[in-house]
Amino acid sequence: MAQRERRRRKTNGIGREHAGGAESEAAKDGSAEEEAVLVSFRDGSLEAFEWLVRKYRKPAVRFAYHLTGDYHTAEDLAQDCFAYLLVYPEKYDHRAAFQTYLFTILRNKSIDSIRKRSRQRTLTGAGESHGPEDRGTQSSIHTQGTDDPERLAIIREEDLEWRSRLRRMKPDYGQAVYLVDVGQMSYEQAAAVMGRNTVSFKVLLHRARKKLRQIYEKEEWDCEVKRTGTVISG
Repeated sequence: MAQRERRRRKTNGIGREHAGGAESEAAKDGSAEEEAVLVSFRDGSLEAFEWLVRKYRKPAVRFAYHLTGDYHTAEDLAQDCFAYLLVYPEKYDHRAAFQTYLFTILRNKSIDSIRKRSRQRTLTGAGESHGPEDRGTQSSIHTQGTDDPERLAIIREEDLEWRSRLRRMKPDYGQAVYLVDVGQMSYEQAAAVMGRNTVSFKVLLHRARKKLRQIYEKEEWDCEVKRTGTVISG
């Protein structure tokens, strides 16, 4: 019995090793494929460009949507970025991850777009705001009459409560948390997108997460007060 159990454990261990090895090999194959595509892309291959669009378009729209709070603007900005890449493929530095390069361009274009809309509102004296500071109402508007499955998926993924918390933080704080905790970027990649060195970015992210914890704690306290009717007088 004991020998049979030892053999079973050994066999299971080998199985897990094989499974882990297969996943590692698949990741290597995917990385090698993308490297080959990027070489072709820099050489002006339209097929390589289309491959990159298929892989990175949705993450690009999600990131732009997070920055601007408007799906149509996010789509336009992502399309604008890919158009830029199509015209200037030689500007991509292969030493940087493609997603880092793409998100850097996208962040800059998003900031320019937000500033432009802000100037337009100032010039026209419009009372309504459609910028990131007013994204709560924008999100509810987007969900009305939406029949585009992709748009619905993005809106639902961008949890309203989560985005509300990010809006209560400084813009750089919200971007840092999004890139690492949602976009799953490394510190180095996220730092490059935000134009910071890695040490500076880590400090920023630490402060951002600390602020996020404070927001969570305040929400929990407010909920407890509402539930119990407890009020602390000073």
